[in-house]
Amino acid sequence: MKQTVFIACSFWGKVRNNLVNKLTTKKFTYDLINYIYRGSSPRVNMLTYSKSDLGDQVYPVLYNPSDPSDLEGIQNLKANSFIYVVDEIDSQVSDLIKSQSPEYQFSKEELQERVKDFFRDKDKERFGNWVYYPWKYTLVHLLPEKDFIRVRTVRNNFKITPSEQQELGTKKIGIIGLSVGQSIALAMALERSCGEMRLADFDILELSNLNRLKAGVTSLGIEKVVIAAREISEIDPYLKVTLFREGINEDNIGDFLTANGKLDLLVDECDSLDIKVLIRERAKLEHIPVMMDTSDRGMLDIERFDVEPKRKIFHGMLEGITKDELANLSNKERVAIVLKITGLETLSLRMKASLLEIGSSITSWPQLASGVFLGGASVAHVGRRLLLGENVPSGRFYVDFDEIIKIDQVEEIEVLPNNLSVSTSSKKFLKMLPDNILQSGYILSVEELKLILSFANMAPSGGNIQPWIWVFDSKGILHLFHDKERSHSMLDFKGSGSLIAFGAALENLRLIAAKEGIEIEFIDQIKEFEQDLICSIRFIAKFNNPISVPYLELADGISLRCTNRKNNSRQLLPLELLEELASFAENEGLSIKFTEDKNDIESLSEIVGGMDRMRFFHEEGLMDFIKEVRWTENDAIQTKDGIDIATLELSGTEKAAMGLLKDPRTVKFFRKFLMGYGLTKISKDTMCSSSCIMVLQGEDFSSKSYLEGGRVLQRIWIKANMLGISFQPVTAMLFIFHKVSQEANHGFSKEEEKEIIKLKTKFDSIFPKKAEKQDLFMFRLNVAGEPSVRAYRRDVEDTLILV
Repeated sequence: MKQTVFIACSFWGKVRNNLVNKLTTKKFTYDLINYIYRGSSPRVNMLTYSKSDLGDQVYPVLYNPSDPSDLEGIQNLKANSFIYVVDEIDSQVSDLIKSQSPEYQFSKEELQERVKDFFRDKDKERFGNWVYYPWKYTLVHLLPEKDFIRVRTVRNNFKITPSEQQELGTKKIGIIGLSVGQSIALAMALERSCGEMRLADFDILELSNLNRLKAGVTSLGIEKVVIAAREISEIDPYLKVTLFREGINEDNIGDFLTANGKLDLLVDECDSLDIKVLIRERAKLEHIPVMMDTSDRGMLDIERFDVEPKRKIFHGMLEGITKDELANLSNKERVAIVLKITGLETLSLRMKASLLEIGSSITSWPQLASGVFLGGASVAHVGRRLLLGENVPSGRFYVDFDEIIKIDQVEEIEVLPNNLSVSTSSKKFLKMLPDNILQSGYILSVEELKLILSFANMAPSGGNIQPWIWVFDSKGILHLFHDKERSHSMLDFKGSGSLIAFGAALENLRLIAAKEGIEIEFIDQIKEFEQDLICSIRFIAKFNNPISVPYLELADGISLRCTNRKNNSRQLLPLELLEELASFAENEGLSIKFTEDKNDIESLSEIVGGMDRMRFFHEEGLMDFIKEVRWTENDAIQTKDGIDIATLELSGTEKAAMGLLKDPRTVKFFRKFLMGYGLTKISKDTMCSSSCIMVLQGEDFSSKSYLEGGRVLQRIWIKANMLGISFQPVTAMLFIFHKVSQEANHGFSKEEEKEIIKLKTKFDSIFPKKAEKQDLFMFRLNVAGEPSVRAYRRDVEDTLILV
């Protein structure tokens, strides 16, 4: 890209070849002046130069008028009508005089007279210095350095005392990263907290930077470090500024920290995680303190390597991770590491919301000018105190205006306890025991009973809540009850989800009993949804060998069955294998619809993701999710139920994103502003890596259909796992579809209801069915190997009541 400027010059062709490379030197000025047209009607000619050449104009040119050659340069520049001259030396001298006699109140006339006296024995033209700013074609007349600093900082007194100001003038500060770092550099330059500033950044100004950088559209394409250096030189041309325009790397970090004197303070505002680690490792070796502002909640991070040389970098939060591992990370991976550094719980509500949107509706970590400027003020203030030898501690400190001034309109809602309570309703179940069943022909021993139930309890259940209570009565009858204290959930609409689990548990019991040679009889007790007693089991006889029952071979796969959420690359499965799995349903009067089509699966990913978003928008749905997830290994081991977060097979970023949902205010924020599309990404990734998506359909919406569906589903699941095929339920949305279609007070807003109906229509176009048929369960199949972790199971004793 070329850019055009106009210069008053008669021999521009001769100048053009040399001019651009001399823009930052005195020699440039002399060459320019030598060719200036001095006639009464100067001809304006055109000089064309590239954007990169404009970026080379970094430093101002300082002229000392006591030097004859410099004086000639000043005079030539002043004679050029193209050069703008700022000569306010009288005003500056006036300020100098007032600073020398602060106790005296000068009248305007007295001050003017004193200024005249000041120059009575001085040549005003040759007093002080002249500074030429080539990027502005501006020449400025200034006080000598010592007087300039005194006048410019006089209003600092006594927040900064004169002796402190003098001490600060000996300090060297390094700032890496000039997006957030620009505000820090300018604040410290304004206060003159140092005598030398080293700035490092390799990036150029882009339009998206203008939400937080002090710059304008005329600076687009110019290096951020150059913009900052120019701004500082226009504030104080005597302040030494050293630029590292290629940024910081292994080769130049030593020079940045120690060349021409060691830094007294290092400020880290760079984006590269490996460089963040590098600069801390080297700063630690050199005993240089490090500060960092995150521009979220006003968080200021301080690491006093100068007085704590053994201190772990990042306060130990990145222990075990090397800088080599942090190079060339994807955006998702970067977010995960950044969250390790900042800590998830310390983020503001809106930052949490933004993190979930990275890669969905936004491209990167968000920053606001207000946060950036606050960070500039924080580092400038605390950094100054550190440089002056005050006892500034290591740690993290917050200036959170949302906490100080309660203006957030998103109401906080109560988070329910993490673990589900064990049922305390034993007496209730005992009162409901039927008395019209013949005594079992074979009475199980306690050991046999516990063995059979240990396998029955391996059945899947929504959220791994294990909603069953087994009651073994005095007649040797085993009764299965619905423990509603455990299963109360938006997704367990009319107990339909639990009925799937009960069907699966009964299928496990049937298979293991047959394998143990125990003949049984099922007496289905449930007739309507939401009844407590599900089924009674009579034990008829015990044989020495296994009993031949349908699908007995599946008994060996009960303990193999598991949910596998790994997302390996998509691999198509043989059609005959899929048809074999589907036949389990057909043999029992149910049906299986499935699709391997890539376009169908992509459409389903949008549907599932959209419905997950709807679930989290539902207050009860979100609370259910929060309490069913076991967020730590210790929680999972202690409760032995719920969804161990380790079983979700999440990347670091996804786990962090999932953790954001622990704060209900985040989701309420999404709901309020119709956001939260980042909530759908995990579901989309899950669906798109699937080999096949299957839907189990029943004859009608009845308790019988769901109970039978659970039995059939367990056979399909075990068979798939025995064949090395991974199985994962993706069925939550089906329960929401039923809830919205059958309940008036379903808890969704009108807009959300419309969105759900829209997604249901899209789903029905992929899996069409007759009107009376009902979608019972949906799952995905893929080839993913063994899961990293298997879900825990409650002890049999916790689920069994012996009468």
